[in-house]
Amino acid sequence: MKRSITTAVAVLLMAGSIFAGGIVTNTNQSAMYTRLGNRAATVGIDAVYYNPAGLTKLDNGLHFSINNQTLGQTRTITTNYNPVLTQRDPANQGEFLGEVSAPLYPGIYGVFKTGKWAFSAGFNPVGGGGSAIYNSGLPSFEYPVSDLPNALNAAGGNVSAYRLDAYFDGSSTFFGYQANVSYEINDMISVALGGRYVTAKETYKGHLKDIQINVGGTWTPVPEHFSALATQASGAA
Repeated sequence: MKRSITTAVAVLLMAGSIFAGGIVTNTNQSAMYTRLGNRAATVGIDAVYYNPAGLTKLDNGLHFSINNQTLGQTRTITTNYNPVLTQRDPANQGEFLGEVSAPLYPGIYGVFKTGKWAFSAGFNPVGGGGSAIYNSGLPSFEYPVSDLPNALNAAGGNVSAYRLDAYFDGSSTFFGYQANVSYEINDMISVALGGRYVTAKETYKGHLKDIQINVGGTWTPVPEHFSALATQASGAA
């Protein structure tokens, strides 16, 4: 009975650690990570990243590894901002869907082991979130546009809805270049000294265009509507 309870607790704790990050995480630097969920104690070649001291357990000689993962994910951003929920056309229930794609997520590792020494180098992404595309834009970009109907109606307008063409594409990638020197003190203890150089690249592009409002049942481009209001105001003056 005691063994069963211990096993159940271990399974629950392990499940919690797995679902805490999922397989799409910035510590997923080896294809083997997807099988085990953790590589912190590895003495394989991916120890170049996870556990450089463990490289002294490799056989003498040159070791080289290239692995790649293709990652994809759907991310949903929701908003409860009332104008977006009630006056947007077409309605999207406050949901903005993004497709995250990382077709190339490589890990490249090389080790030369000789006696008690191991010299290693590696290259792999160490941060960033790949590329995310939101074909309907982001809610934070749309808030000023969504306020137009209420603002115009407060001034005596007859605006029931708005629509626009919105798009956002963002990418973020941090590449890590790493080198280590490992030494085996004895069969139980090894040490390592290493360094990592990280480069970062972030790009963002998108647009908000073709903004229109529904005035008395007729869709009208916003610039045309404001030009008409300006003409009316000039005539009145």
